[in-house]
Amino acid sequence: MINISDVVKSWPVDEKGWSISTGTDFCGLGNKVKLGNWVKLGNEVKLGNKVKLGNWVRLGDGVKLGDGVKLGNEVKLGNWVRLGNWVRLGDGVTLGDGVKLGNWVRLGDGVKLGDGCTYARDLGVQSGYRHVLAVINGEIKFVGGCHTFSFAEARQYWKGKLDRVETLLAVDFAEKLAAVIPETKDLPH
Repeated sequence: MINISDVVKSWPVDEKGWSISTGTDFCGLGNKVKLGNWVKLGNEVKLGNKVKLGNWVRLGDGVKLGDGVKLGNEVKLGNWVRLGNWVRLGDGVTLGDGVKLGNWVRLGDGVKLGDGCTYARDLGVQSGYRHVLAVINGEIKFVGGCHTFSFAEARQYWKGKLDRVETLLAVDFAEKLAAVIPETKDLPH
């Protein structure tokens, strides 16, 4: 693990504040990056062009970030994570090992997705917690706060809790969404 913030200090900066890679093995020649303080990279990390990393970001071994990726503060990515182009992750997001997210994915603050997630769609905040529709190890999951459930498990867990009515509505919405979007419609519900 290297502290990339120390390495980038010696790179030239263009008129818009982009640090220009000097040809290191983790950034191809000419790539532009903006880095916060205390950013740490594992081995064999590859950054696309115009990547922005917030403060205290930690990227595991073999992580690949596409062009235009923006990570908030205190983001932690496990080993071998792949993020497509123009992905945005809010502050405090944690992604487990082997997570693969395509282009244009947006995840808000505090989302935590475990190992093997191949699709995620942020559903916003209901009942005070952020919710995500995800495919993890080939199964559709509803992620709410620190919980990861099937739709049936989510309904059972939050049933009868008056302060979680919005969460139950989000479960219903996620299930209907999963039935029609290309990434999930052919998976069992």
